[in-house]
Amino acid sequence: MNQAIVEAKNLIKVFSAGNVAVNSISFDVDKNQVFGILGPNGSGKTTTLRMLTTILDPTNGEIRIEGVDYNADPQKIRLDIGYVPQKDALYGNLTCHENVDLFFSAYPYSENRKNRIREVLEQVDLLEVKNRLAKNLSGGMAKRLSIACAIVHKPKVIFFDEITMGLDPVARNNIWSLIRKLKEHATIVMTTHYMDEAEELCDELIIMAEGAIIAEGNPKEIINKYQAKGLHEVISQISKEHNA
Repeated sequence: MNQAIVEAKNLIKVFSAGNVAVNSISFDVDKNQVFGILGPNGSGKTTTLRMLTTILDPTNGEIRIEGVDYNADPQKIRLDIGYVPQKDALYGNLTCHENVDLFFSAYPYSENRKNRIREVLEQVDLLEVKNRLAKNLSGGMAKRLSIACAIVHKPKVIFFDEITMGLDPVARNNIWSLIRKLKEHATIVMTTHYMDEAEELCDELIIMAEGAIIAEGNPKEIINKYQAKGLHEVISQISKEHNA
């Protein structure tokens, strides 16, 4: 039996004016899985991801990453995770090497600095352009640099928020290949609007609507449950049911 590395229990997030964005959801993510969080706009998936990454504090509920309780030691969780936001958080006037070096410096990491930066740039296929300014990278290359910055400290869990949004098909396929390789040594939690991406990459997933989990399991199980041709039809059905 796999070991749960991410645990969420009765997770709630209420914003001002009583707006309930996430309404008491629970799920586990096993080690070395790719776990998807899907749902229509406004379903609560991004809020859930931001709580898991300690960007937002939960209103109530429990989060554990690698057995560490969020309420007890959020800083320990931050050291064990990597996060790639939808919009690249890069410094345009720094080179690829300098961006990764800057992120490396934020962690108490003992490995040889020069060797580790070279290793991670090679891992994301950017070593040959290590001296290029980030602002001069293509969209796909910028996304790979964001991933390099997020994994330079060898996190045990990597969070991706709409990782391939706006990329062309070739760049998307490159990111997919990279995710498959990263899965060998880390657990991945991702949100996506692309249902083919979820079907291709996710071992397990949850589908959210109006802050609640309304379906969970592996993609094939969920597709069969809704008697659909694919996850795109599932999401369409869910959107119609909750907008009726």
